[in-house]
Formats: sequence, C-alpha cells, structure tokens
Amino acid sequence: MSEGQRVGVGVRPARPEDAEALAEAAIAAWREGFRGIVPDDVDPRRAWQPRRLAQRLAGTADDGTEILAAEVDGAVRGLLLLGPSRDVRAPAAESEVVALYVHPEHWRRGLGRALVAGALERLAVAGYRETIVWTLAESPRNLAFYEALGFRRDGGTQRRPSFGSPLEVRLRIGLDHRRSAGGR
Repeated sequence: MSEGQRVGVGVRPARPEDAEALAEAAIAAWREGFRGIVPDDVDPRRAWQPRRLAQRLAGTADDGTEILAAEVDGAVRGLLLLGPSRDVRAPAAESEVVALYVHPEHWRRGLGRALVAGALERLAVAGYRETIVWTLAESPRNLAFYEALGFRRDGGTQRRPSFGSPLEVRLRIGLDHRRSAGGR
C-alpha cells in the first residue's frame, strides 16, 4: 500500500485485550513523531505499559477518561485518550484530547482523523461544549493536522518536565455543532 492511501478504519472503545497493540502503536508513534523534540531520555514505555493499559481498560481508571482504538483489518494501529480537561481551572463543559497516537506505518491514511472525529462526537454527546488539545510547538505536522480538523490555537502554552519540557501549545474546537444529545 502506498503512503497516503486511505484504508478502511474502524474506531471503537479500547478493550483490555488491546493493551499490547495500543502500547506498541503509542511507543512507535512517540519515537518517530517526537524525535528531536522530546529528549531521548524521556522513555515512552513508562507511560505506555501494556499491564497498566490493561488495568485501566478493565475499569480501574477513575479520572473520567476513555481510550478509543483505531483498527485496520482487525488490527489495532492507533489510539486516542479523551476525557474532561485536566486543567483544574477549566469550565466543566471543557473536554480534552489527552493523547493521540497512530503507528507510523499507518500515518496519513485516515486513522488519526477517524479517531478525532469519533472522540469529538462522543464528547459532544456527553454534553461538552469545547475540546482542547496540547501539542508540540515544534511539530508542524501535529499543528497542521489539528488545524485541518478545525482546531484553533488559543494562545495557551505549557512545558511539562515529565515530558522533557518542550514547548506545547493549546488548540481548541467548539462542539456545539456536533451535539446530538446531552446538555452539560
């Protein structure tokens, strides 16, 4: 299959048995996508341990987040972590795309777009009015991806030491036009 060719993608809630494939996709995407931006000593395997993912997916996460999985021909090749905004000062109607990872072998084939569309629909139905995402300021690919989906920079910036302290910028998108139920 040539780069850029679209494939049939399925998006669904992740299950505990997806943990190995989710971790593999996240780690591969991290290594390729963050190369030269996030310091090499920040190890993605710490955040994406299959055992911890399986426990989270079995219902032990109580932070209101959810993981969606993207499948290609029945194989999990991407994930998106979504939920309420992690900013303690955020209004209750603000949600967040916390993490989005697609295995590099499947970049530019519609998986990321399908995951974001599925997440925004779920968040709108849950009653959220806006969704934010933090992404690396030094990643034109990430910025262009989110902006093509309608996210707009709002001027927010942060640096997380646990992530190696690269500059991150905040983007947001309104969900009112997607709402089909809910009322937060």
